[in-house]
Amino acid sequence: MACSTNGSNSTVQDRIFHAEAAPACKELVWLACNEELEVRSLLFAKGNVENDTCPCCGKYSETTMHALMQCEEAKCIWFGSPLGLRVELLHDITTVSEWIGECASFMDKKVLGMVCVIMWAVWEKRNVWVEQRKKLDFPEVMAKAHSMFFSDEWILPSYPHVKANFSASVKDSVGTAMGVVFRDFAGVPQACATNLMEKQCFEEGIASLYSHWNEVIRGKVNSDGFFLDSLLEDCKTMIRRTKSCLRLVGCGGNKVARFIASEAFVYGERVWTEEVMDEATQYVIADVLGPLSLEYSDFDSDSFHDF
Repeated sequence: MACSTNGSNSTVQDRIFHAEAAPACKELVWLACNEELEVRSLLFAKGNVENDTCPCCGKYSETTMHALMQCEEAKCIWFGSPLGLRVELLHDITTVSEWIGECASFMDKKVLGMVCVIMWAVWEKRNVWVEQRKKLDFPEVMAKAHSMFFSDEWILPSYPHVKANFSASVKDSVGTAMGVVFRDFAGVPQACATNLMEKQCFEEGIASLYSHWNEVIRGKVNSDGFFLDSLLEDCKTMIRRTKSCLRLVGCGGNKVARFIASEAFVYGERVWTEEVMDEATQYVIADVLGPLSLEYSDFDSDSFHDF
């Protein structure tokens, strides 16, 4: 069953995948819309489990709608979330497909992104219980949801922190170009840098890299499983010592770093202190003035990788 309420299947899919959420969240929502999540009712129908009872509440058949929306534990998460959703008031909604179709018809990409990350976090809570017999409390679930949400606008860091945005761009037969910019709580550039490597080093997609990073943070991987493991371990040590955090960001929230990365093909390895390159100034100003002051569609989004 595909999402089709209040619009075509393709329209709903397009809105889901433009929502401000990590790719894993949007993929899960789309699977849920198409009844492809491995809930107990589906596994039972295939003969893979002995019963279809929800592993969380132990009372009802675990359909997709029950697991993600109607289970009492799921209801508590939706109501306690920033959306404050009372699932029991959705009298006319019987499937996740219908619910997401309704959401896609009137929500902007920020709010729809919040729906996606909360739904992902509900499913993650369920899986942690099934696989580890560990119950995540509400703050833990919300922390997981927050880590998967990203704004499509650049946001100032809080005082007295400095935010580092970085991006990489890959060109066939040329190499991998990288750009980074550091800005303080007033949005003033502290430094920026470019680097160009002839070898195309991004062998994994950015979503896969970010997922692996989260596994490293949780101590669930060894040092032999990934070609960037040693670098990620160094990042983990640095972040722990500086009390920093790492987040995925949307292309609109990473305009400066994306532009600097594109210029790395020209500048090679170079550092600017207390400023950015002249060509990037307009993007710095746009971040401070707001998202309407500059369109960022000039960049080839398929070739960029952002943090």
